[in-house]
Amino acid sequence: MQNNIHHKNQREIFNHFIAYTTLLIVLTLTSCQQESKQESVKDTSIEKPKEENYWQKTPPFNADTCFKYVQYQVQLGPRQPGSKAHQQCIQWIKKHFEKLNWQVELQSFPATTFDNKQWIGTNIIARYKPELKHRILLCAHYDTRPFADRDIAANKKTPILGANDGASGVAVLMTIAQHIQESPLNNIGIDIVFFDLEDYGNPGGESETWCLGSQYWAKNFPASQIKPVEGILLDMVGDTNAVFPKEALSIRYHPVLVHTLWQIAQKAGYGNYFIDESTNEITDDHLFINLYANIPCIDIIHYYPNKSDFFEHHHKVSDDLKNISKSSLKAVGQTILYYLYKQD
Repeated sequence: MQNNIHHKNQREIFNHFIAYTTLLIVLTLTSCQQESKQESVKDTSIEKPKEENYWQKTPPFNADTCFKYVQYQVQLGPRQPGSKAHQQCIQWIKKHFEKLNWQVELQSFPATTFDNKQWIGTNIIARYKPELKHRILLCAHYDTRPFADRDIAANKKTPILGANDGASGVAVLMTIAQHIQESPLNNIGIDIVFFDLEDYGNPGGESETWCLGSQYWAKNFPASQIKPVEGILLDMVGDTNAVFPKEALSIRYHPVLVHTLWQIAQKAGYGNYFIDESTNEITDDHLFINLYANIPCIDIIHYYPNKSDFFEHHHKVSDDLKNISKSSLKAVGQTILYYLYKQD
């Protein structure tokens, strides 16, 4: 009996052991499954970075308004230094920004052009939220070429209207400012500067004979003023056949901004304007902004890399309103707006 009882107890103990082991295995598997489910739920609940929404918050660039701003400048006539139209243009730009409640300053400066003529130039400076430390510079020249030196002999001494070479960049920046005022940027300040005496240089001469307004502004940037972290220059941005290659000085001084802007333009559908080609160094206002103000600045400028030349009507009397395209103005203005609101 004892032996039988002993064997029976052993069987019972063994059976209990098997049951207990099975229970442990089931509980373990259940626990693992629950942990796996919990982990799975936890993983899917993690908020992933949302896609940047600057596309949605960026206002659409108004090409019709921009075109009207070009038209008004052209109607004033050639805006070379010393002309009535030049002074009228200064006051018109100044009033535009005053109406937008931007801080406006007229910066006068003495200048001697390559032909030894003495001038008092005027840079127009407008600031949006001047108290903000993170600032971006936007700039263009508003003066026009005093002579059509690239035209036929009969026109070489004739001042040009500068619909593209001068007026287009001004118009785009005025329109951008209007959009910013209507759809405020909250975290970045904007400095817009319209340079004088950019286009009174010596044909084929030294680079220092050009861009006299930007040279003065860059050399005399107030130490007490907040310096922009970067800059974008616009020059000749409204032609019907506009293309904007990656200019060599721009790539040298601020390759990241060049890459970013051209990438935005591609994404926005403006790749036929902002072409993925590079070109040689071009003497323009951005050169002196980089050299003297130490503000990394790039140039959006119409230039044909394959021809090594500017647009067809460059420094000719044919640089008039009929060669201005709203689509070109839109491509440039919208790309810059996207960039600004992306930074905000």
